[in-house]
Amino acid sequence: MLKPVWDSKTSQNFNSNFDCYIAEALLCEGRSFRNEAETIKKYKVSSLQQLAIKQEELLNQFPQLLRLFSQIEMPLARVLYHMEQRGILLDTAHLKHVGQQIEGLILELEEKINKETGGGVNINSPIQLGHFLVEKVGVPLGRTKTGKYATNEGELSLYKDQFPIISLLLSYRELTKLRSTYVESLITKVDGQSRVHTTYNQVYVNTGRLASSNPNLQNIPVSSPIGLEIKSCFVASPGMKLVSFDYSQQELRVLAHLAGEKELIKAFQNNQDVHTLTASKLFNIPYENISKQQRAVGKTINFGIIYGMSSYGMSTGLHISETDAAQFIKNFYTSYPSIKTYYDEYLKNAKINGVVETLLGRRRYVFDFPGQRFISNNMRRVLMNYPIQGSAADLMKKAMVEVQEKVLNNHPEIYLLLQIHDDLVFEIPDKDEAKLNQLIEEIKKSLCLVYPLAVPLVVDVKIGKKWGELESVK
Repeated sequence: MLKPVWDSKTSQNFNSNFDCYIAEALLCEGRSFRNEAETIKKYKVSSLQQLAIKQEELLNQFPQLLRLFSQIEMPLARVLYHMEQRGILLDTAHLKHVGQQIEGLILELEEKINKETGGGVNINSPIQLGHFLVEKVGVPLGRTKTGKYATNEGELSLYKDQFPIISLLLSYRELTKLRSTYVESLITKVDGQSRVHTTYNQVYVNTGRLASSNPNLQNIPVSSPIGLEIKSCFVASPGMKLVSFDYSQQELRVLAHLAGEKELIKAFQNNQDVHTLTASKLFNIPYENISKQQRAVGKTINFGIIYGMSSYGMSTGLHISETDAAQFIKNFYTSYPSIKTYYDEYLKNAKINGVVETLLGRRRYVFDFPGQRFISNNMRRVLMNYPIQGSAADLMKKAMVEVQEKVLNNHPEIYLLLQIHDDLVFEIPDKDEAKLNQLIEEIKKSLCLVYPLAVPLVVDVKIGKKWGELESVK
């Protein structure tokens, strides 16, 4: 029996540990669980040793889950430990400069907003802002459960094209969030070598996705120039390059595999753009004649289906009527009938079995309470996404373990620094270009061969000195 621990990363004896925390997360099948003491009490045992025996007995009942625990999650703990210890270099001087830029932009926006409001409204007060927007500007805001006007980003975004002040407010909020979350916070997070060390939790998210915290480096917004500027403050060490390996359309590839959808499988095998393909089917226009706007609709529909988006949610995202959105969804399933069949069978079995599984055996319960016989609408949306995001997350974890074993263990000069869902960022020496290219090919090959899907796995590679300014490698 391995030595039982509650957190293998704190003990560091990875080869001889049985991590009860990770085991419990898998056995709870998506339900929340408590700390070490309460978990011991739940199993009616008196020690971690006895807890581990109970957990191992339960894991043995599900061979796939046991393999996920022993061959992926446990080895991954060592990989994450080394990532956290290494950290990533932060150019603090550049970050302070970006902070000054943000301060200037915030002041400009405050002046413009105060001009619109007359200066008598505290724009950081949801109550004052709500009353002003509804009663003075005429914005038809909805109300919260407490009866106050809703001023969250989702509500305000509905009216940004109609009311110029809304765009100003949204920009103001984005910049103030960037200032507090990244500029002010990151400066306090660097160590003596100017490196930032995020913390990864491998079982916090039910689908198995990694979560990053203190600071969260998975959620830096890159849709704005300032967001990219902040990202560019993370740089490679001297004599090194940052190299990003990003799985291309991983979740759609997983969906094509699980559903056995021939049209999507054929498209991926022929290296076609599936968003363009979907748009071609929805609009009944030849593939080569699809516009950027039509492709954007195809992309929204593709990912909307994956995330169980309703016709209402899709109508909001595409700025179309709910009737048109419902027709788009219907046309999608008509174009890809195997996906409809897959989801119908999947949800039917979910109701019968009470649990669903990812490709590699991660399990999730489907009912909100014991004795329930129906799947709620909210849970239905969660379940439609679960096998797709969960399988993609499991494959990424498997890839990280295999890259460590097949490449990094043989090349201690390479460091895996970050994981951003479908993207891995490495630090690789760049003095010998031929060796650099060889290492890139080794890593890429390992990632592409991680699992035999019905479609090829494709990895996009980018390289550079600054994280926000990486350039594609052909």
